[in-house]
Amino acid sequence: MWLAGAAVLLTVLTLAGCVVATTSTAVKAAKHPAYTAGTACDASGCHDTYKHKTPYTGPCEKCHTLETWKPAVYSHIDTSFDNGMHPLIGCAMCHTEGEPLPSPLCSKCHDAPHGGATYCVKCHTTTAWGIRKSLPSWHVSLLGGHKNLECFDCHKDAPAPAQPRTCTNCHGTNHGGLTNCQDCHSPANGWQKPKAGWSHDTFFKIRGQHAKLDCTQCHVNGRFAGTPKVCVGCHGKQHGGLTDCASCHTFMASAGFKYTTFRHSSTGFPLTGMHTKVGCMGSNGVQCHYNAKFAQVRGGGSHQCVACHAANSPHGSSVTQCQDCHTPAGFGGATHPYTLVGVHATLACSRCHTRSDGSVPGTQCVSCHAAQSPHGAGITRCQDCHSNAAPAFAPITKFVHPASVPLSGAHADKTKCGRCHPALVFDAPRTPCTTSGCHATFHVGPTDCLSCHFTTVPFVHAPVMFGSSLAGLPDNPHRTATTFGTYPGGFFGTFPTGCMKCHPGPGGLPDFTQHSCTQTGCHAS
Repeated sequence: MWLAGAAVLLTVLTLAGCVVATTSTAVKAAKHPAYTAGTACDASGCHDTYKHKTPYTGPCEKCHTLETWKPAVYSHIDTSFDNGMHPLIGCAMCHTEGEPLPSPLCSKCHDAPHGGATYCVKCHTTTAWGIRKSLPSWHVSLLGGHKNLECFDCHKDAPAPAQPRTCTNCHGTNHGGLTNCQDCHSPANGWQKPKAGWSHDTFFKIRGQHAKLDCTQCHVNGRFAGTPKVCVGCHGKQHGGLTDCASCHTFMASAGFKYTTFRHSSTGFPLTGMHTKVGCMGSNGVQCHYNAKFAQVRGGGSHQCVACHAANSPHGSSVTQCQDCHTPAGFGGATHPYTLVGVHATLACSRCHTRSDGSVPGTQCVSCHAAQSPHGAGITRCQDCHSNAAPAFAPITKFVHPASVPLSGAHADKTKCGRCHPALVFDAPRTPCTTSGCHATFHVGPTDCLSCHFTTVPFVHAPVMFGSSLAGLPDNPHRTATTFGTYPGGFFGTFPTGCMKCHPGPGGLPDFTQHSCTQTGCHAS
């Protein structure tokens, strides 16, 4: 807000090289006469004889008060016109009745001395041209070495608008091509030392052995651009081509690279058993990594046993899964894929692994013992009677005789197989009961005793099986109703007298090769 002509003031100011004098005379305010409330200033009989011209029309109280008509009091929308030098020049210097409002641009009243730049308010205030505003946030700092600079030291013949400038515009690139000077330097500190709060960790954390180095050992000739941040950048590839140094070494160790945090288990090949005694680089005559070249591993880097031990294997080139039988504890004391018991547990591996590739002929008993078996080629399930836990094939530990010939009574002795099976050949016809030395001949004719007799009672007293037959035995002609079941009682007495009725034979023994219906006394001739 400003007050035109409110006091007598003589102000000498430097405005663009000119001296301006301004004089104002104070006017004593008079008390306003009484008036009816709500009466407008320009009502008839009041101030109706004076009116401003467009665009300065409107309510009088926008500029005047009841205390005094002069001086006029007004607040500009743009407050920059209510302070500094502007309030001292009076309204008429800028405003003319009947003409449009003046432009708010400085250049409309003031010549632009900076090569035509018109954005005066960015740098100057209305107090005087020589007073600068605070610098914009994007402006280069004017501290330190910059504090004595004049605007035109950098903004030479500044056309509008001036281009943004960086350190390199004046100072060029340094340190091998770096351009972000502000990352390390500040004009307040100068170029010789880093800015406050600067830390090398922003670029590369310096720890351990690195902390003992001088800057020039890494930044030769003051060149910071392109300085490596990985180990191999300074130390080169090691161990035959390895580049991930940090996986084994740490720069925090006082011993430097000689200390390692490496654990062999991280490679997927933990060292156990005999492998723990092998030197990495041949310290005991065995070498896995030739000449400390850990990128090159004996056996081509394979984790297979044969990659290193093929020449030591007696089992042939086709046997490659050593771990199936051996462990890193040593090649001796091989473990078998399944439990060996009895005689098998005492045998040397070569007794079963007879093939050139180290494999076995088969996993069935007959694969190895067929030549020793007396039971015939058709008998292959040795385990049905024998157990490999026994010291030999005898004694028989379990036995299931074919259901067609159940062993019971006197036949239950499992040690006398040869009485019915000569030479123990089980897949050959068995010896007839009457020729085995067990049973005498009681009748003429059939020799297959089991087709008529049970084995559950003493053989000589067994009744004939006229009413039933065991599965698998030859048909008994007397077991069906059509052939014998229609006879009263179904049976004619005990052996041999009952049999003689139909099958008379010599010497009081029945002859089952013939029969007579008329001699039985049943049928007339």
